[in-house]
Amino acid sequence: MRKIAAVPSMLTLGNLLCGFHAVYFAAKGGQQGLELAAWMVLLAMVFDSVDGLAARLTHVESRFGAELDSLADVVSFGVAPAFLVAVLSATAELQHQRLVWMSCMVYVVCAALRLARFNVQTGLDEESHKSFVGLPSPAAAGQVATLIILDSYLRSQHNVAIVSRILPTVTFFAGALMVSRVPYPHLMSRLVRRHHTFAEFAFLAIVALLVATHTEFTLAAGFSAFTVTGVVVAIRRAILRRAEDQEPIF
Repeated sequence: MRKIAAVPSMLTLGNLLCGFHAVYFAAKGGQQGLELAAWMVLLAMVFDSVDGLAARLTHVESRFGAELDSLADVVSFGVAPAFLVAVLSATAELQHQRLVWMSCMVYVVCAALRLARFNVQTGLDEESHKSFVGLPSPAAAGQVATLIILDSYLRSQHNVAIVSRILPTVTFFAGALMVSRVPYPHLMSRLVRRHHTFAEFAFLAIVALLVATHTEFTLAAGFSAFTVTGVVVAIRRAILRRAEDQEPIF
């Protein structure tokens, strides 16, 4: 076996350990434990973004690193978010617990299938990391985790529990989108690999300011917008394609 790239692999293991701690904190129970577990999922996303970037910038990409990354992602972005939703649903005493468990199982299975498909269809070249087919597993996990953080905030500040009621449904559809053919952009690649206009830079600055001042709402809205935008773009493309196919040929 070729030599192992130490820095990217250690970052990937950091991703894995964040997923482990997410499960650990969620298992301890309580609103604070669930919120901390959700933050661990988001921290795992940071490690996941940095490890691939470090490997590509240092030109040490390898199949070993890709496989290790997917194994870590199954825990951090597959098992951990589903477990958080299951625990939250049980804690909130939601009705239809069987359906909740079903949505969580669908999410875990779809995350594993999505990562396996990614490994088979994606190469190590730079072109393979500019877009995704299906919702990326980190984005799906971020969608779930940020809603859990928002739910914790609304419960503690306003005694509102509406987010926890819709979370199992969101989890189900996030799982389905992971194995769909809906195209999604690689935001980290676009953010790092090219220059930006002043308007884009201003937009990023505003987003950073909103995250700093209204963290829970901004994170939840950002991940929701990313998830929904991919679906809207896919529907628009399908409508335009169908309209082109139905145009009469003279």
